[in-house]
Amino acid sequence: MGIIVSQPDARRAKKDLGAFYTHQALSDLICKWVIQSPDESVLEPSFGGCGFIRSVRDRLSAIRENASLSKLYGCDIDQSAFAHLSEIFEQPVDLCRFHDGDFLAQDFPQSWPREFDVVVGNPPYLAYQKLDVQRREDVLSQLKTSGLNLDRRASLWAYFVALSVLYTAKGGRNAWVLPSSFLYANYSKALRVFLSQSFTRCCAFELKERQFLLEGTEEKSIVLLCEDRKSLANDSRTIDIPLVRCDGVKDVDIAIKSWSLRLPRRSAHCGSSVFDSLSVGQQRIFQRIESNHNARSLGDYLSVRIGLVTGNNRFFLLNEEGRLKAALRKDELCEVLPRFQFASGVSFSTDDHDALISGGGKGYLVSVSDSTASSSEMKNYLEMYPDEDIAACSTFKKRAIWSNVEDGSPPDAFLPVMQHHGPRLVLNLSGVNCTNSVYRAYFKDNQTLAERKLLSLSLLSTFSQVSSEMCGRSYGSGALKHEPREAERIKVLMPRIGQRAVNLAFSQVDRILRGGNLVEARQYVDRILLKALGGVDVGSTAAILDSSLQKMKAHRHR
Repeated sequence: MGIIVSQPDARRAKKDLGAFYTHQALSDLICKWVIQSPDESVLEPSFGGCGFIRSVRDRLSAIRENASLSKLYGCDIDQSAFAHLSEIFEQPVDLCRFHDGDFLAQDFPQSWPREFDVVVGNPPYLAYQKLDVQRREDVLSQLKTSGLNLDRRASLWAYFVALSVLYTAKGGRNAWVLPSSFLYANYSKALRVFLSQSFTRCCAFELKERQFLLEGTEEKSIVLLCEDRKSLANDSRTIDIPLVRCDGVKDVDIAIKSWSLRLPRRSAHCGSSVFDSLSVGQQRIFQRIESNHNARSLGDYLSVRIGLVTGNNRFFLLNEEGRLKAALRKDELCEVLPRFQFASGVSFSTDDHDALISGGGKGYLVSVSDSTASSSEMKNYLEMYPDEDIAACSTFKKRAIWSNVEDGSPPDAFLPVMQHHGPRLVLNLSGVNCTNSVYRAYFKDNQTLAERKLLSLSLLSTFSQVSSEMCGRSYGSGALKHEPREAERIKVLMPRIGQRAVNLAFSQVDRILRGGNLVEARQYVDRILLKALGGVDVGSTAAILDSSLQKMKAHRHR
């Protein structure tokens, strides 16, 4: 069955499909490794822009002139993908071998083989919230039967990689271009174990050179190679997948050749790649302090939650100019911390919020639970929002009253979601809430103010900053990001220090930070905490921790 597919008038947005097309030089070298015979069956489960299809075609032709493409299969849900396919083959698309459908649905033509010698591609990058719930549950059940308990919050790419293992023939190979979340996401750990159990050898290659800048993302790319598919029956290994860091595509080519030849090479591992970047001596110093009984996890003292989700910040957040323009009274607006940048110290007071407003910040939140009791000006403001947009907003659907944003749970402290200079715990002395660009921290019971202050100071220490690099991930232009549970895993030092000393240090550090001297504040905290630990050389230990932190930051900004 064959048809010529015409180019659609309006392509489906790449972002909605999670489509980021691989550069040809990279797909070429991957296909050079993964395809070893012109007679192998090959599956591309989401061929999209057909970059890998083109590279597969060229690889087969390089192995054998006029090689047949009859064992090349693929599927995609985007009609424009079939237009690309038609152009590449310069002939009608064989809809028996190239399926118009979702790989996760697995409703392939009966003519398809049950297993493939090679599965290769760049799977779609979509968040779990955008997946069809029933389809997701069906695949999760199928994977669980095969030995993988994949987290429901896994991104779509993880489902593609995991499911493809089940369609790989014994002795077969997989090759993928994946996002850096393969290294750090919580759900990736189980997937990596599953892959290492499913193949004799696996290796990941991290590219410093961003591959998808033109597509609007600065996330690093990971090349994953898996060879010799085998039975899961007698394999209970939980060894993580090795990781080799490369500057660009040429370095990946060299690294793949070395790995294929089993040449010795120092490498990290995916789940501990940041820590593996340190020298043995640096690792030992960190581990020695971590083993101290005063070293705890941030989550032992507090829980982290996202801030208020408005659904439309431009409408719900106002500065003083916007408030006056809408003629809204201050007493019918809520006060919020809109961005972490407005919290410059280790405390955030009512004076700080006043300064935020005076500086033009959007510190007012529109939140109305009963519009009938509101002023006429507020009613007029709410009526400006189109009814069809209210009905279409998924965030509004989650609220009983679409305009009621405030949940009445101001946090005890604030944490950044993402930052370049490491996390800070800012005590909330103002009683205001915050938006979801800031995390909310809630202390557990029976903690004194001095203990809370010490915890805020401790997070600034170089030890905790090193730990935060290990718990977080590089995002965008080298920014450090933590999910709530990741932030709770950051290690902190909580030795016994007198209340008076803590209060004095807290005031000093707050003043130093507000002056813009983050390094000075960190060094000040280091001296206090390391001395209180006892049994350590404060100067040399602080210096080694600082060199560790600088190395990790350099790695993050690669």
